[in-house]
Amino acid sequence: MKMKKTGTWQAIAMLLIAVLVFTGCQSKSKEETGDGSNAFTIGFANINDVYPYCVKVRDYIKQIADAEGIKVLVANAAGDVKQQNDQVDNFIVQKVDMIAAISGDLDGSVPAVENSLNSKIPYVSLLTHVNADGYVYVGSENKQAGEVQGEYLAKVLPENAKVLYMTGQTNDQQYIDRKAGLTAKLFDVRKDVKLLAEQSSDNQKDKGMSLTEDWLQTYGEFDAIIAQNDDSALGAVEALKAANRLDGVIVIGIDGSDDALASIEEGEMTMTVFQDAKAQAQAIVDLAKKLRDGTEASSLENINIPFKAITKENLSEAK
Repeated sequence: MKMKKTGTWQAIAMLLIAVLVFTGCQSKSKEETGDGSNAFTIGFANINDVYPYCVKVRDYIKQIADAEGIKVLVANAAGDVKQQNDQVDNFIVQKVDMIAAISGDLDGSVPAVENSLNSKIPYVSLLTHVNADGYVYVGSENKQAGEVQGEYLAKVLPENAKVLYMTGQTNDQQYIDRKAGLTAKLFDVRKDVKLLAEQSSDNQKDKGMSLTEDWLQTYGEFDAIIAQNDDSALGAVEALKAANRLDGVIVIGIDGSDDALASIEEGEMTMTVFQDAKAQAQAIVDLAKKLRDGTEASSLENINIPFKAITKENLSEAK
């Protein structure tokens, strides 16, 4: 009887130890996940929060991902490609399940892609391409944006029109592609159209405004200001309004930002090339869902979301 009692107590003790070990393992697991969840996690590396369109895409990703139970970590590189690469490395250390980035530079972002893929973490480049293999591209092809601008202007510009062109950074693939599209559909088609000047506004509103102020002093007459994004175009509108020169000048941009759409509705900006931020964000989350549900990263394909010309006549298509 005595031996039997001792054995019972030993069994109870072993059971208690097992429970404690199991509980401890569970507690450790929750600490490792940070918030106690095992949610699929996207590390989103934005190139610069100064651009409203980039912020719009970021916010849509967070909103759509949250509805799917997917966690999103966010970083802002403030325009610094090296900083963005470091932020991607930080996501790798945090063991995110997927990295999505508005990659800052065709060549400069190569380390971010390679480090991510070497760590077996899929890399999705949003809006911009990278000189690397193995990543997935999501967005609208920038050459097409320039083509849409060119096709529109080729139809509406008067004979012997004079135009001004404000761009992003000239070492940016986005600049190269958008200019190539514009050239193919406008300057190669309408030989009578004269390009008075091309200059970078860094795709920023205040620089677009100051650049237009300079052009107003330099050129007596011109028919259009073409901008590689909406922020610059909106800056041009402000400068033209201040000089009482907006009437008769076509101002077009790219993105379909909320401010640009409002300006078009007011009859200020003439046209924007709309890229669908919500559809792009949805594509990012759809890729994350596929990975979460077991799809191999190597089977994922690029997703292209076409640009569309938006004027006052079809404004509702961008809302």
